Amino acid sequence: MYTLAERGTQNKLKNNNFVVVSGRGTDQLDNTSLLNRAKRKTITRKMILSLIDVTKEKGEPERQQMYWNAYHCQTKIVSSNNKLYGNYCKNRFCTICCAIRKADIINRYYPTLKNWKEPHFVTLTVKSIKAKNLNRWVYGMNKAFQLIKDRCKKRHQRKKGIKLIGIKSLECNFNPIRKTYNPHFHIIVPNKEIALLLKKEWMLQWNKTSVIHTSPLAQHIRKVKNLERDLIETIKY
Repeated sequence: MYTLAERGTQNKLKNNNFVVVSGRGTDQLDNTSLLNRAKRKTITRKMILSLIDVTKEKGEPERQQMYWNAYHCQTKIVSSNNKLYGNYCKNRFCTICCAIRKADIINRYYPTLKNWKEPHFVTLTVKSIKAKNLNRWVYGMNKAFQLIKDRCKKRHQRKKGIKLIGIKSLECNFNPIRKTYNPHFHIIVPNKEIALLLKKEWMLQWNKTSVIHTSPLAQHIRKVKNLERDLIETIKY
């Protein structure tokens, strides 16, 4: 299946015997694809109902509507010429649409990354924090990385440093025992030299004062052995 988040619309005409569909559809004979989609749909619905309950408690009707859209994603399916068509919500918290988005990104980035001679996988993080501080720290991490990019760009323009190249994503883990969050960046870069530079600049950026915000031991660098797996790890959210 290769729908790449193309919306398969179902606009009913006045005659109820006809339905207009668009998009590439899914081969209804592809049992593996259909089973995987069914599993994702089950997971999404269970998760979404819990999130809807949270929005009711917090009084967030707009977010609640987004969750309902994800709940109804691919609920109605139309069959035509051995193809299945349905509506996509295109929300990141929908496991069906997230899988399509992931396939799209892989198809766009993989041809370039596979030409890198020695790609490395980098993880940059800060200390774990409580929920009330999460937004502020995520903002700070994005700002810190932008400052690093700008600094390295100027050095490269002055022919005093290497050029930063790579792909990056933000991920956040939750510790249910300590009730803390750990936001971190996953980055794939072309070589070890850029990986070491990022780690060095990250530590300098966060530990400019006497307060320690992160540790060198918390930052990880490793050589990419399975490019597709690490690319999925980077772009899965």
